[in-house]
Amino acid sequence: MQSTVDASKMMSGELPYTIDSKGRMSFPQRFRDVLGDRFILTRGADHRLVAYSEESWNSLMLRISQMREGREKEILKQIYIKGAIPVEADKLGRILVPQALREYARLLKDVYVVGAMDTAEIWDKDAYESFTQSIAPEELYGALSALEI
Repeated sequence: MQSTVDASKMMSGELPYTIDSKGRMSFPQRFRDVLGDRFILTRGADHRLVAYSEESWNSLMLRISQMREGREKEILKQIYIKGAIPVEADKLGRILVPQALREYARLLKDVYVVGAMDTAEIWDKDAYESFTQSIAPEELYGALSALEI
């Protein structure tokens, strides 16, 4: 089975950073190489922030707009669409995370920027470590077996 996914546009890894009191933080160059220097930052599940390239974001918005009206569409509009804000890296590679998004993700100082295939995520350090440690080995083995490799 051949995949149409371009692996060069996939992100992985978890990188520790700090965010200052004004909401500025460095954003990894290798992720900006995929997302662009201007990208969309929005709320995600588990109080994480999710970064999309503008192209991926536009595609996602189109798919959401084509959904049948109902609870799922309303949730996506409420969380993803309404919380979305374009951000742009400055010449030092820093972004400004808006106050509302910092509050949602509980970002105070120590954060992780995590590559999640076609998106990047920003997590509070403690929340990220707690989330990853909450995954039982059996769950990981089950997920790996779903790959059928």
